[in-house]
Amino acid sequence: MNSKAILIISMLLGVPAIIIFLITGGEKVSYLLESEPIDSAKQQIAKVTSQLQPLGAKKQNIDKILKTKRCFGCNIRGIDLSGIDLTGADFRNSDLSGANLTDTKMIDANLQGVRLNEANLTKADLHGAQFDNSELKGANLTEANLFNARLSNADLSNANLKGSELRDADLIGSQLQNANFTGAFLYGTRLQEANLTGTDFSSARMRYANLRGATLDSTNFSGADLEFAVMPDGKTVYGTTKY
Repeated sequence: MNSKAILIISMLLGVPAIIIFLITGGEKVSYLLESEPIDSAKQQIAKVTSQLQPLGAKKQNIDKILKTKRCFGCNIRGIDLSGIDLTGADFRNSDLSGANLTDTKMIDANLQGVRLNEANLTKADLHGAQFDNSELKGANLTEANLFNARLSNADLSNANLKGSELRDADLIGSQLQNANFTGAFLYGTRLQEANLTGTDFSSARMRYANLRGATLDSTNFSGADLEFAVMPDGKTVYGTTKY
């Protein structure tokens, strides 16, 4: 570590001037004080301290997550929690973008406000989980169990939900542009006010689904079962208002 860095750290830690004098050499002190603006000094200190994190910090955090099933506002991007039982976990407002949650059990988990962009949740058990106001852009939810899950105002644009279970799920006001629901189960699913632009519902089971007020633009319903489903205008595909 050069004398400039020693001086900066010493000053912020309150080391007496005489010690700084002895360490750096007296003739260098006045030069350093004059040439190093305080903002720049703070930036260098932040850079140094950020490199002094313990090597085991990441492992300790994962161990704590597995033990408590709690992590509020955490940055755990890319974490691998595949195949783990996290029933009832609380990860509110955390960033799990790119995480591997394949076959993970998160029944009744609180995931409100989380970011799961590009995350892999293939075959994850998310029965009753809460995803309100969360981001799952480009996430892979192929064959995931989202029975009775809450995803109101969530962003699932470009997500893959092929073959997923969404019976009685709440997707009111959600962003589902270009999402893939091919062959998914959406019996009684609430999709009011959702943005379904470019969404693929081909061969999906959508009996009794409610799409009142939803945006349909280039939406694909080919081969979908829409019996008794409520369409955006409040009518069923049979021209009645019965639900």
